[in-house]
Amino acid sequence: MPRRAALYTTAFGVAALLAVGCKPSAVPVKVKVTHDGKPVGNCAVTFVPDVETPDATLIGFGHTDANGECEAALRMTGEKGLPAGAYKVTFEAWKTRQGKEVPPTAKPSEVDGGVMDRLPQQYKSVGSTPERLTVQGPVTHEFQLTGK
Repeated sequence: MPRRAALYTTAFGVAALLAVGCKPSAVPVKVKVTHDGKPVGNCAVTFVPDVETPDATLIGFGHTDANGECEAALRMTGEKGLPAGAYKVTFEAWKTRQGKEVPPTAKPSEVDGGVMDRLPQQYKSVGSTPERLTVQGPVTHEFQLTGK
């Protein structure tokens, strides 16, 4: 019996290690966002796995700096990078009625006077964005958004 118990214990340990090791590794993803050739600062960028039912733990995000650049990180953990796979990419950037950029962390409903989109509507939704990104290893990519 002790031998059988040792076998079960070993099998359980190996299964536990495999389960822990199944989490995909995130690789560095750096992007730049431009609209009609100009950098888009203060833009929220979201990376959603391009599958029918995306795993929420694999959704990535980033906030662009004044140069329109950001690094992707996993939304749930903050870990830098994204696991390998295909992603739909959305973009949200707001401005006040006076034309001032609104940080992506602000709630548009709480901005005095309201906000207006700085980017075309199609880029805001996973269902309508034409932008995709495939991650197989470290990625540096520029999204060149166009339109009104």
